[in-house]
Amino acid sequence: MKPVTAATFDRWLAAYSRASVENDPQASSLLFAEDARYYEDPFAPPLIGRRAIYDYWAVGAVNLTDKRCAHEVLTVCGKLGVARWQSRFVVKATGATVALDCIFAAEFDDQGLCCCFREWWHSRRTDDPCEAPNDAHR
Repeated sequence: MKPVTAATFDRWLAAYSRASVENDPQASSLLFAEDARYYEDPFAPPLIGRRAIYDYWAVGAVNLTDKRCAHEVLTVCGKLGVARWQSRFVVKATGATVALDCIFAAEFDDQGLCCCFREWWHSRRTDDPCEAPNDAHR
């Protein structure tokens, strides 16, 4: 068992954020194991597999613009990392600016790929598109 370190988890989160900002579903999906489980909602079945994760990100990417992200590693233990992740973006269809504040729990395999990803998030509409995600690394 290869444990996750705060530094490796921080790099993974930075790559996740970069993929989000760049609307790059390919870069995002490559952060996950081929058979990864991705729980976007704790009450729904997970997305299963890299292809499902790619498809999920590809749909979301076309609807959002002007993304900004920040993250903070909260803890790591064994193969599990927990982080706070924040994002701001504009919904293309409505022009609304939305802020997300999330908690991520990510489990990793020995190759450093995420094999189980769970997120809990809240969103709010904000009138300030320049407002940066706060309290976290940029």
